[in-house]
Amino acid sequence: MSIVKTYPDSVRWTFRSKVSGYENTQRLVLHWEPNGSPMSDDYLPTEASASELWEKWASEYCDQAHQQRPDVYARGQVPVYWFVTAAEGGTWEAAPHQNLPADFPLYEDFLTHFTHPTREGLAEPINWNRVPVRDLAWNGRQADKGGFIQEATGWKPAPLQPFMDVRQVASAAGVYVP
Repeated sequence: MSIVKTYPDSVRWTFRSKVSGYENTQRLVLHWEPNGSPMSDDYLPTEASASELWEKWASEYCDQAHQQRPDVYARGQVPVYWFVTAAEGGTWEAAPHQNLPADFPLYEDFLTHFTHPTREGLAEPINWNRVPVRDLAWNGRQADKGGFIQEATGWKPAPLQPFMDVRQVASAAGVYVP
């Protein structure tokens, strides 16, 4: 039995703009953003710790999606939104193959603007489930949008995971459970 693993950091992908035809070859990563996590944009790590932001965010967003869409989300589930970005920067588009509610206003994604990436020098198409998920942090060296979640809990999602269960993550991490 073979185990499928995340692509190594050395793998680069070639894709073309559907508008200009310009060819890019870059390392691609998936950036994750649970609903409401950009609240950290209003703070610096010196102003609020990861655990303080976790408690504030979890209290506000833990059941919000369920209250707004009980037909889609269970209590404690928070939608996770995904973006494709180049590891070195410069590319930023919504990730394809996200499992979003039918009425979510996301009509365009990476594949709207670019051809399907292939491995540099090979004809192997990308498997979006194997693209590395970016680590986020909230500390004195790095202050990523929403990085307080990974910093406070040690949790990050699997590629294209549609939601996080806030109470499960909090309980497993031994942090504040709303």
